[in-house]
Amino acid sequence: MPIIKTHDITLTQGDIILRPLCDDHIPLLLKWGQDMDVQYWVDGPDAEPLTPESIGVIWGQVSQSGLCFLIEHKGHPIGECWLQEMHEKQRKINLIEEPLEFDVRRIDMSIGEKTHWGQGVGGAMISMLVQFAFEEQNVDVLYGLTFDYNKRSQRVFEKNGFQFVEQHQEGEQMMAKHRLTRQEYVDRCSL
Repeated sequence: MPIIKTHDITLTQGDIILRPLCDDHIPLLLKWGQDMDVQYWVDGPDAEPLTPESIGVIWGQVSQSGLCFLIEHKGHPIGECWLQEMHEKQRKINLIEEPLEFDVRRIDMSIGEKTHWGQGVGGAMISMLVQFAFEEQNVDVLYGLTFDYNKRSQRVFEKNGFQFVEQHQEGEQMMAKHRLTRQEYVDRCSL
């Protein structure tokens, strides 16, 4: 039985392709999840290296309510991302106050190949997921949650139209919350 629930959606923009994540990609997730430089930006300064079990739990759960993708740049796998539905419990955990009838999702990403950091891949990937979410999935609101010290990721969300909402305490860390509504996206596209 597969660990990661996959899908058949592929998104392409220039040299970047978002492919459906599947169990065949678990060795890459493990490689990136055991790199503590990568984990610092994903899970914070107290992050532990990921194990095969934690890979199964994280992507096994997220893929049940979200679309998980492998990020490829010029034909090489360099990271992963997802567009996850935020159910009532997830909204409470992340202090997101949107009407329950709204389709609210969050974008998460990790560039595991450090040679691709700062190359614009994250911005292009978020742009692709934003367009897909609003134009194909009819999402009402998108969120990006980052550690408050991850200024690079915050700028990437802001360049894609997200507005800073607030910071909140999540465990030992402060999280920065960014939000983009469908109407804001439509207004931005009409400029």
